[in-house]
Amino acid sequence: MLQKIRDNLQGTIAKVIIAIIAVPFAVFGIEAFFTGGEPTVASVADEVITQRELDQAIELQRRRLVGSGEEDIDPAELEDAKLRGPVLDSLIERKLLGQVAARSGFRVGDAMIDRIILDDESFQDNGTFSQERFQGILASNGLTTAYYRNLLREELLINQVLGGVATSDFSTEAEIREVARITQQSVDVRYLTVPLDTAGAPADVPADRVAAYYEANKADFRTPETVALDYVELRIEDLYQKVSEDDVKREYDARLADYKDAEERRAAHIMISSLDDDKAKARLLELRARLEKGEDFATVAREASEDVGSAQDGGDLGYSGGDAFPAEFEEALASLQSGQVSQPLRTDSGWHLVKLLDVRAKEAPSLADLRPEIEAELQKKVAKPLFVEKSEQLADLTFNSEGLAEAAKALGLSVKQSSAISRRGGEGVFSDSRVINAGFSEDVLKSGQNSEIIELEDGHAVVLRLREHQPERQQELADVESGIRTLLVEALRRERALETAGRVLAELASGTALDVIAKRDTLQWQVALEHRRGAPDLPKELGDAVFTGSRTADASGSGTVVMPEGDVVVYQTSNFREGELARIPPEQQLQLRSMLAQSRGSAAAAHYRQRLRSLVDVQVL
Repeated sequence: MLQKIRDNLQGTIAKVIIAIIAVPFAVFGIEAFFTGGEPTVASVADEVITQRELDQAIELQRRRLVGSGEEDIDPAELEDAKLRGPVLDSLIERKLLGQVAARSGFRVGDAMIDRIILDDESFQDNGTFSQERFQGILASNGLTTAYYRNLLREELLINQVLGGVATSDFSTEAEIREVARITQQSVDVRYLTVPLDTAGAPADVPADRVAAYYEANKADFRTPETVALDYVELRIEDLYQKVSEDDVKREYDARLADYKDAEERRAAHIMISSLDDDKAKARLLELRARLEKGEDFATVAREASEDVGSAQDGGDLGYSGGDAFPAEFEEALASLQSGQVSQPLRTDSGWHLVKLLDVRAKEAPSLADLRPEIEAELQKKVAKPLFVEKSEQLADLTFNSEGLAEAAKALGLSVKQSSAISRRGGEGVFSDSRVINAGFSEDVLKSGQNSEIIELEDGHAVVLRLREHQPERQQELADVESGIRTLLVEALRRERALETAGRVLAELASGTALDVIAKRDTLQWQVALEHRRGAPDLPKELGDAVFTGSRTADASGSGTVVMPEGDVVVYQTSNFREGELARIPPEQQLQLRSMLAQSRGSAAAAHYRQRLRSLVDVQVL
């Protein structure tokens, strides 16, 4: 399981920004300075989830949905009430898994986090890590380096927990044969396509049909309620001042102390996780005896280790600064001399033989590498009290005032203007539900007052005032008639294509050959022999249909499929054959077993998460 962390690093990196967007954690804003605490929405054992954590998670989940590329998202799906339950469940689940990782002694060392960041292509220019690019991406996502590193660490710890659960399950030979039977099924397919373009467009759509469609779908033809807002925005970054070189060097020297006399140890291991304790220990003692007789550790690891990921590398797990592996593992590693192999030891992931491959001094980063991070942290430290002071002034100056201009002038800020924004939100600060809720609040919308100061995140606040309000209104038929007419023309073309396909299907049933019909109607027909599930020789929609459609006693069948672009495919199938494990080449059998193991592992992890929540005291307040 330990090696699975390393194997999955690229996947973790690719998903980490998504993880940040989907499930963020506590990043407290200026309200914490004012109140000294946070309302609690849930408790998970002895930990809590704050209202601010939940609000931020809901907002960032909304951004993910809006940015997913899906069209026509129902605005109701973006409302806080709709998102609150699933997002809170996700936060609770991650708290639970984090607690399991802590109790199990799982660790992720700084060296591993450093390697993940350095290897992430998102932070590279021309294949080399760029500190400037790294800092820029984090800043654009409202993240500090420390927060990002902690998020990576938490993600890897959770993956350790779920990875251990997933690898504990196994598949029987009967299950593998059944999967082979289904996944390796094949069938001969003959098909022709009725193109939507040849269906013929109607000369016109009657006006009464356009009017009828409008009346039946009036709810679809309403312009949303919108507001245009004036706003003043206060950012801590705007208060940053240049830091002195002496301060930067002093902070750098303080950090170097952490690297004094520090070393990293390179570990390899052989793991047994499928046997009970006595048998696993006995098996490792047998393997250790072989090593004592001179056999190569890497060779034995490739042969016997059940950590599939590291076995292929001879058991090599890379370097640890003393906190990358479970405590028992690290303790054994620290006791070894270079080249020595430990006695069998147990961790939550199984039994291990540990070998120390190498010891090296922990390399300290250069001042050039750390300068951007140090400067940003020092600037923020100096600016934070000033930000709190200006936030209080902004709140005081905009309370019961006529407009925002006076407050903006006093604080050296500008009054900005938004475009028309619906309740679904917009871009920038208007993608935040707290801003949208304030913009449509009774105080702002109906009473014409300034909003209260809205703390969006640590070091970012806004105040709003209504400039213009447009109520929701029903669009007139004349405004949408052209669009409705285009829609109905398309629908009629699809109907005609389906009618043609239905006629072809009826002729096939009466015995007319597919190629004869295709030639007569000038349609293209094609053949796919021994088509297998998921094979790319057929479009996905057609490939799914030929296996799910009904078949006669002689294993033949026929049917129609409407393709996404509107074309209709008419198909015939014959020579349906069940899959057999014995007919699969050995290397493909390995892939099949791996696929099934992943599927069962995912199911086991899902069951574990469900079971974990039932065993821990979780209170939603």
